[in-house]
Amino acid sequence: MTAIVWINWQDYTGTELFFYGMGCLLWVLAYAIYIRNIFVLKYVEMPVFAGCCDVAWEFVWSFLAQNDLGMLFQGANYVWFFLDAGLIFSYGVLFLGAKQLTVPELAPRRIFIPMCLFIAVAAGAATYYLHAQGLDNSVGGRAAYLIQLSISFLYVPLMLRQPTLENFSWHANWMRAVGSALVVVFFFLHFPGDWFLLTIGCTSAVVDAVFLVLYKQKERRLAAGLPFAAPATA
Repeated sequence: MTAIVWINWQDYTGTELFFYGMGCLLWVLAYAIYIRNIFVLKYVEMPVFAGCCDVAWEFVWSFLAQNDLGMLFQGANYVWFFLDAGLIFSYGVLFLGAKQLTVPELAPRRIFIPMCLFIAVAAGAATYYLHAQGLDNSVGGRAAYLIQLSISFLYVPLMLRQPTLENFSWHANWMRAVGSALVVVFFFLHFPGDWFLLTIGCTSAVVDAVFLVLYKQKERRLAAGLPFAAPATA
């Protein structure tokens, strides 16, 4: 009987595991804030498209693929999936996510819910085949950061077009941004030659940093009673 390897000290250094582990921990904490705000504010903060793709990745890398970091880190995938599928996606995205939309034709539940389910299934299939065809790495990093890239880019216009920041959490956003950046450091340490992964990881980190700056700028302007919106175009 093969013993369970909780942490893979053979293939990964302590420094690599530290950066990956801290990144995972910060994302779990961000998820906890998302869940709290879904029930308190009746609003899901994560962009809908990204939320659909996120739960798909978590399903694949919990049940159809397994990372080689050890069961402790594999357990983080299970935590993400059950938190996401059980609360953020099933309630937040499917039943509250339409509040994010600016296209009213997509908002009715008979359209919105099937659309979200289709995106999740398609993203899951793409994530699985990326792994099955040997195009991903041992922790699912390429698929994860393609999704992370969508989270980073979609968060910016979603936040900017809101009249206030009452539905957004500063703590959740710096945690997700720093958590994602720490995992990118792990990529640099363990996959230094994967320039595709490093490029999308660094791009995501830059966009997250821009988001945090814009968030604080908007927060200051709102506190001063000044508008913060892009100028209208003809």
